Amino acid sequence: APTTNRSVQVEKLVRLSNQVLTERASPTGQFTSEDDKEVIQDILRVGTSAGGARAKAILAWNEATGEFRSGQLESDSGFTQWIVKFDGISNNKDKELADPQGYGLIEYAYSLMAKKAGINMTRCRLHKEGGRAHFMTQRFDRTEKGGKLHMQSLSALRHYDFNLAGAYSYEQAIQTMKQLQLPFKQIEEQLRRAVFNVIARNQDDHVKNIAFLMNRDGEWELSPAFDVAYSYNPSGAWTSQHQMSINGKRDDFDLMDLLALANIGGIKARRAREIVSQVDMAVRDWKEHASEAGVSKNVTNKIAKTFRLYITSMSSAKRRRDRYSSQ
Repeated sequence: APTTNRSVQVEKLVRLSNQVLTERASPTGQFTSEDDKEVIQDILRVGTSAGGARAKAILAWNEATGEFRSGQLESDSGFTQWIVKFDGISNNKDKELADPQGYGLIEYAYSLMAKKAGINMTRCRLHKEGGRAHFMTQRFDRTEKGGKLHMQSLSALRHYDFNLAGAYSYEQAIQTMKQLQLPFKQIEEQLRRAVFNVIARNQDDHVKNIAFLMNRDGEWELSPAFDVAYSYNPSGAWTSQHQMSINGKRDDFDLMDLLALANIGGIKARRAREIVSQVDMAVRDWKEHASEAGVSKNVTNKIAKTFRLYITSMSSAKRRRDRYSSQ
């Protein structure tokens, strides 16, 4: 008989995920109560990564009723497929970056900012319970009825090792897109994402964070953007610089580096400058997006100080100097 897809309680998944991450270093850590055992079964059913990096779950969500079910099993009509990243989890981190409570608010604010910058993303929202705000993003590798779409990351297609920071470049991503015969608009989209990552300090931009979808006719397309978040640790080995290079650089970018990347994609300098300007304007509205998401003013200001808004400021100054020198 098929397994019944019953409701799951997000707050219980968070509690047990927290316990797993807190006690996983202890060989004697055990879950003894019947309630814990039941929630562990829920964790297995929804596919959480509670024992891995950042704790998350694959859930089906009914927008009308607010009910959650496992996203691994068939659900009734009215449910859509989502990835839920848990907020308020102790020892929840990826590489050197830990997720403090409230990280979901930051990622949601970034999704608002990315969409303002013209970046294609699926629906994002916050699920709030118990003083926590869990970031939710609708899955793009599922159809409306829950069917699977074939997806491969840049890492998988090219057999790249995402752990090799700096070994691969955005130029290679664009070259791969050309080999897949993706439309020119999607190459522009990838440039826009690279510019956003640079200006807004998403430095966890490794080769698993670019993905492609194939339809039933064997045609590829660039997937919607995902894992678009603030990722910068100036003293860390991982995110002190970008994971993928641009024009041979992982830091200290200027406008010419972004124009060089655009040139690889066949994007004219004037159009590339428009894209950079559009992204820049969206990032300059960071405090507005952060306020809408509920990010604290202290965190908002700390993040704002790290943005590479100087790229467009420097380019404007250079254009003025060039204009004066030619007179």
